[in-house]
Amino acid sequence: MNLILSVLVSVLSFGAVGDGATDNTEAINRAIAHCALQGGGTVSVPQGVFVTGTVYLKSHVMLRLEAGATLKGTQQLDAYQPLRTTRNLSAYESGQGTVNYNSATDPEWSRAMILGIDVHHCGIEGEGCIDGNDVRNPKGEESMRGPHTVLLAGCSNLRFQDFKVVRSANYAFLAYLIDDTVFKNLHITGGWDGIHIRGSKRTRIQDCVMHTGDDAIAGGYWEKMTISHCTLNSSCNGIRMIMPSQHVLVSDCHIYGPGTEKHITSGKTSSDAAINLEPGAWGKAPGRIDDFVIRRVKAERVLTPLSVTLGDDNSAGKILVEDLVARGITRMALSVKTWGSAPTDKVVIRRADLQFTGIDDPQLPAWFKDKSFSQWPVFPSWGMFFRHVRQLVLDDVRISYTGKDYREPIILDQVTRHKGLNKVQIN
Repeated sequence: MNLILSVLVSVLSFGAVGDGATDNTEAINRAIAHCALQGGGTVSVPQGVFVTGTVYLKSHVMLRLEAGATLKGTQQLDAYQPLRTTRNLSAYESGQGTVNYNSATDPEWSRAMILGIDVHHCGIEGEGCIDGNDVRNPKGEESMRGPHTVLLAGCSNLRFQDFKVVRSANYAFLAYLIDDTVFKNLHITGGWDGIHIRGSKRTRIQDCVMHTGDDAIAGGYWEKMTISHCTLNSSCNGIRMIMPSQHVLVSDCHIYGPGTEKHITSGKTSSDAAINLEPGAWGKAPGRIDDFVIRRVKAERVLTPLSVTLGDDNSAGKILVEDLVARGITRMALSVKTWGSAPTDKVVIRRADLQFTGIDDPQLPAWFKDKSFSQWPVFPSWGMFFRHVRQLVLDDVRISYTGKDYREPIILDQVTRHKGLNKVQIN
């Protein structure tokens, strides 16, 4: 941002009224456009409740939500504009053939309260709040989902910091093709996904707290992504990667369940995976996972601490897990598996302490005989399951269960080389 030209303007100067009733869409957009024409600066939203439809971010303009300020989405659905871009985003579609199909070209799916399209060096900051107002759209996904709170496409050098997002009508953040972007110290409560990114380079998500009905962090085609020092609580997955990614670091995070916010579609609060890497789970997503690192993560009361599943369009290089602590894992072993032909080159797990809840069913081991994996409700092992891995290294790994269980603790299927298996502490 050009500090010489930087200006500070208030939305009040452009006619905005924070009374919780006045439509401020035009006033806020005029304030942002004016600031951009001056060469950039900050647009301030003061204390009050400012109702609005779609607001457009502009390059070199920061939108600052002061303490006590709330941007609140209007209930008027036609006040929300869809994404309009000449970029080809077809590679990021998902859910084909289901009620969860979504495409950036769908004007219902891509409606948003705040839109950033091909902008750079801008964002949102401050101690205030963005309230999505839980708007419903009968033409939206699942015949109910409304506008995303923030939707970004083709942007770079963005910063979103310090504010709260509540009651998102769909995702709190949805982004396509963003580079050099920071999400820091955000508090996201309610809605579906928290931060969902499809296509990015050099993105950081740090010091964020999320209590979401759906996945806390999701998406894919990430390159050099860092997720650190976050607290993630979800009625679905903590982190769910549905498209392959490379050079990703997840560190110093606490991921726990059950969800404090219900999954809006199903009403459930149970948590699925702490970290779920499943490219192709919601439609074709060809490519390779590589250099995916998980360090100093604590997972509590979730379905599984880590699930990696590769389809035929995907392969994997190295997956490294260090200092993983899991407690109260409710049903599934830690797993890295390929059901097709694509292998994982190397899996390394160091300093892991995993505690599972046993399944008291002495008939369970025999049940798996002659059953296809597609029918499995759980794995034939209670602690770890690896399939089609070229090299497996286990170092200082402890697994245990509470209650009773009759299955094997660890199963290796088509693992070419392994080291440290006989040193795993099993209780």
